[in-house]
Amino acid sequence: SKGYERIDAATFADWGIDYLKDDSCHATEMHAYAFHQYTLMRDALNATGRHIFFSLCGWNPWYAPPDKELHYDGGASVGNSWRIAQDCYDWRTTFNAIQVNARLAAYAGPGGWNDPDMLLGSSPGVANWLRPHQSRTQFSLWCVMAAPLLIGSKMLNLTAFDLETYTNTDAISVNQDPLGIQGRPVVDTCPEGEVPEKGTVPSCHQVWTKPLHNGSTAVAIVNFSPEPKYMHIDFATDLGIDGKAFVRDLWLKHRFPPTNSFATQVLGDGGSVMLLITPLELLPSPSVDTVEQKTQ
Repeated sequence: SKGYERIDAATFADWGIDYLKDDSCHATEMHAYAFHQYTLMRDALNATGRHIFFSLCGWNPWYAPPDKELHYDGGASVGNSWRIAQDCYDWRTTFNAIQVNARLAAYAGPGGWNDPDMLLGSSPGVANWLRPHQSRTQFSLWCVMAAPLLIGSKMLNLTAFDLETYTNTDAISVNQDPLGIQGRPVVDTCPEGEVPEKGTVPSCHQVWTKPLHNGSTAVAIVNFSPEPKYMHIDFATDLGIDGKAFVRDLWLKHRFPPTNSFATQVLGDGGSVMLLITPLELLPSPSVDTVEQKTQ
């Protein structure tokens, strides 16, 4: 589209397009010029009068924050989402995208989102995929990160497991929460930086939290270590929640009795648990299904 932004934008609008991904293959690494290139398409799309979601794909975290020297107001001033890392094509590269996005939460919000790339899934017959529990962890984290949920798999060949993952309305509600806050890790034992090619994901764990509009908190507990790990969160220390709260596992679909902490065994190599924590005073006393905390 270089040099034809207005013609292409008008064509897309005429076709009734709702989403445009503008990939920067072979584009410059000069920040000022890269920003300028995207503003050309932004202005062309706005000139059509049609609401088209504009997805920038520059694969770099420097698209997210403002740059005063370059008079750049941040990703949200140019598009509705912006890629912040290299492509996800295995668990190592997915971990790297998670690590990059962990430090960019301040730049996301309603109308503009950090994009850590597509959901890989675990269905067969595709070039890139994850193990089933890793694909579910990716989806859980993408929901907590308020990231775009774009399925990068064969839609006509999804396994029942992947279909269950991508249709979990509780998890999707976390992603689509109207408060629009990107979650961030509140417990993080992972070393800083990305894992290089041929490297291995470090033995570490994270606890991510995302505040929701109704006063609840979404939590993702992730075990990157190769072996299962018993993991514990204290609501006051880790989440800033005083007193007891209801805990609902968004994958097991069970609510636990009121408590002020939570502990469970989490699978290794990318296993996770996704929870909804709701302070006691926000809910009437429900009928509670007491279940044993299981390995996720």
